[in-house]
Amino acid sequence: MPKAARQRLMASDSDVGLPEDFSDDDRLSSSFTMRKKHKKETSVPAKNTSRKQSEAVREAYEVELQLLAIETRRLDFEVAQWKHHQMLRREALQLKSEEIKTKEVTTKQQQQTHVMELKAGILQALDQAGQLPAQARTYLALLEG
Repeated sequence: MPKAARQRLMASDSDVGLPEDFSDDDRLSSSFTMRKKHKKETSVPAKNTSRKQSEAVREAYEVELQLLAIETRRLDFEVAQWKHHQMLRREALQLKSEEIKTKEVTTKQQQQTHVMELKAGILQALDQAGQLPAQARTYLALLEG
């Protein structure tokens, strides 16, 4: 088999082992070509794998940043909502306090009015009974006292 035909055969089918009748030069060049081809094949996937890993890490980092941004917005919303509820609660407590104070004042006024009505009724009853004003004051002092 001529040398050129052997080289074409080797180039077309690199997976086939070398026959024993090849010369040492052919074997060396063939083995050199195979190593070079193998080196290219193995180095390309390593670069691709490294690139894919760095892209995956970068994508994971970006996804994590997006999740953190979403969580931050959610927490900001919850804080704003909590502050709003606290403000409403504070206003409700203030209104309740004002209501209690108003009821106290109203109750005191009603009690004073009731006492004045009782005194007026006692004075009128004593006057109708013909009691002197000094005696009426004595009865009122005992009543208050």
